[in-house]
Amino acid sequence: MNRHDLRLLPVAVAVWAAAWIGTSGWMPERAGWVAGLVGLLLIAVMLWRAGRVWTAMVFAVLALTLFASGLRSWQRHSSPVSELAAESVVVSVEFSVNAEPAARNGIVVAHASLVWVERRSARVNASVPVVVLASGEVGSALAQLEPGARYRAVARLGVPEPGEREAAVLSLQRIDQRVADPGPLRRLANAMRGGLRDSLSRSPPQQAALVPSLVVGDTTRVDDEMRSDFKATGLTHLMAVSGANLSLMLGVLLAFVRLIGVRGWWVRIAAVAGVGLFVLVCGQEPSVLRATAMGLVALAATGVSSGSRSTGSLCLAVVVLVWCDPWLSRSVGFALSVCACAGIVVLGPWFRDALVRWCPRWIAEAVAVSLAAQLVTQPIVTAISDEISVVGVAANVLAAPFVGPTTVLGLSAAVLSGLGPLGVVPAWLAGWCSQPILWVAQSGASVPSATWQWQADLLPLIVLTGCVLLSAFALARVLRSPWGGAGFIVVLVVAGVARPVPLGWPGQWSVAFCDVGQGDATVVRAGPGAAILVDAGPEPGPTIDCLAGLGVRAVPMVVLTHYHADHVGGAATVIARFKPKLVLVRGGEIPTWLLDAVGEVGGEVRSAAPGEVLQAGLASWTTVSAPTTSTVDSENADAEGPAENNASVVGVATSGGIGVLLAGDAEPSGQSAALRSAVGLGLSLEVDVLKLPHHGSSKQESRFFDASGASLAVASAGLDNDYGHPARATLELAESLGMAMARTDLQGTIAVSRTGEGIAVRTQR
Repeated sequence: MNRHDLRLLPVAVAVWAAAWIGTSGWMPERAGWVAGLVGLLLIAVMLWRAGRVWTAMVFAVLALTLFASGLRSWQRHSSPVSELAAESVVVSVEFSVNAEPAARNGIVVAHASLVWVERRSARVNASVPVVVLASGEVGSALAQLEPGARYRAVARLGVPEPGEREAAVLSLQRIDQRVADPGPLRRLANAMRGGLRDSLSRSPPQQAALVPSLVVGDTTRVDDEMRSDFKATGLTHLMAVSGANLSLMLGVLLAFVRLIGVRGWWVRIAAVAGVGLFVLVCGQEPSVLRATAMGLVALAATGVSSGSRSTGSLCLAVVVLVWCDPWLSRSVGFALSVCACAGIVVLGPWFRDALVRWCPRWIAEAVAVSLAAQLVTQPIVTAISDEISVVGVAANVLAAPFVGPTTVLGLSAAVLSGLGPLGVVPAWLAGWCSQPILWVAQSGASVPSATWQWQADLLPLIVLTGCVLLSAFALARVLRSPWGGAGFIVVLVVAGVARPVPLGWPGQWSVAFCDVGQGDATVVRAGPGAAILVDAGPEPGPTIDCLAGLGVRAVPMVVLTHYHADHVGGAATVIARFKPKLVLVRGGEIPTWLLDAVGEVGGEVRSAAPGEVLQAGLASWTTVSAPTTSTVDSENADAEGPAENNASVVGVATSGGIGVLLAGDAEPSGQSAALRSAVGLGLSLEVDVLKLPHHGSSKQESRFFDASGASLAVASAGLDNDYGHPARATLELAESLGMAMARTDLQGTIAVSRTGEGIAVRTQR
């Protein structure tokens, strides 16, 4: 067993912590901030004089990093651009796009560098990073911008979140003109990236989507279903430019050059050439450079150089990278990269040495690397997803052999794309090399319990971290024998089939409000194993998990209140899996993706009609209001638009003696319209449960709440969401009307049932 060089570990921890504090928005002119720096330096001097030189150096590095990162943060966020952003003014700007724009939930996002900003003929030159946002036609135009080129536009400036590296947020109103082309290297990289996509035009769609994401991090063709499968199986890291991809690619490249007889320094030259090609094609963004550094460290840890030096190399890489970019200390991606490398360096050799006693070395190394990386990164992954991937280790082990060849062939296709048909052959081969990865992701995601839900609060995360540490020590001993390895496989199989739930969950229930994060999914029991689903959440995974936990095997009817992504993001996958006979939607044009999804399962999709009553087994749905038109195109609904919110279908669902009023994201005008519709149709809105409209936003109509007469209000929202849902004013309104309060963000999935004259509420947490 190699001994690890931990001398730089305190320095790396000090640098990381100091940079995190320094970029958190502290201002150098604050007396306490300066006093803290002076105190650290005094401690360093005292320790130095006492002969504790190394400890004194750690304190000195901590103080200097804190000062440098704080100064950089203050300079960036007190610049003239930041002052204009605080005023939320409309300005003319010139900016350069750093990376290809990406679309998320109807909004196109691009990271860019500002060149200048002009307001009322007063121009300010400022080379600072910004985030560019747009939707609709402007968003489509933004998605077509070429990385490295410079553009002039009109935008409204906004303030970024505290601690972000960007100085401002640009909400584009229009793009005026292109004023400069990319430089030669960026133009070459853009041509190769575009050439790779074109070379894959003859490959099946899923292969054509996966190869660019593996090779250059281009996920523009990746659909929601593929994204969900990769997330459930712990393979999401393959869809980004990561150190793991680089190390696997270099492993294949070096094996090939050695196979053809290359030895000595020529092997190192081939490795440097491979890294250079990787950086050139992927681009010179900070994420690519970070991935390169982490990949080289991981490669060293797995045998290219002495593993005993890898810990020191990792610490040095952290120090250098954080000094170059202190905002990396706040990056989840950076934390995952560092932890994955640390797991490979520290735990990888333990697991490898245990496994080589009874299985081939190449299998032992593949299992050890995947197991070590997943164990160490699991607390971070759970903190951002509320999930534990049970099939992640097996999926990564099975997928790893195909990542390197796919990346090498994909890079070859990108380089040769300018030579016409020569790029098609390696692209075609890369596509079929990636096919087993797709099979692994699809098969793993179909396992009944591919992921476990785990609450992302402090105490549960501490418990999970403790379990990870105990598991690491136990596995290092258990895996020494083939029987122990077989037992580990049996445990994974059982864990993938059996889902842990609270004792007695869900018990008797009539209506359940699923914990799907910042979104909606309500389940109305229609009989044994059957239910009506109202909205499908932002992603299919949590919604399907919720249905499975409730014992729902059939969904004869789905109601989609409106087309915002947090209500319909999981709809296509849910429809494909449960094959509902009827999908009810708001008035207006029905989007093509929904027509296609329902058509493929032989169902019917139609607009709701006010006053109609639909029965599905023991459950019923009464439409109270359904706007016949919307000013928002159903294919491109603005993610925050009030018009789409007020186009929400409003209805009453009943089951087992429980009535619930569901209003989607209707705002006060939409709620008032529902009240008028109910009066006109002679319908009563009195129910037992009110699901707070729009996740409990501050914009509510008190008469709508009062008309419900509900004794329980439920808020469906994500934990610590950016919107402040549910709003304090809305909670106070519900409580003033005598409603008890339940919240999915704090209590998980909420199940409601009738008990005599009252109602019972059970929560999954």
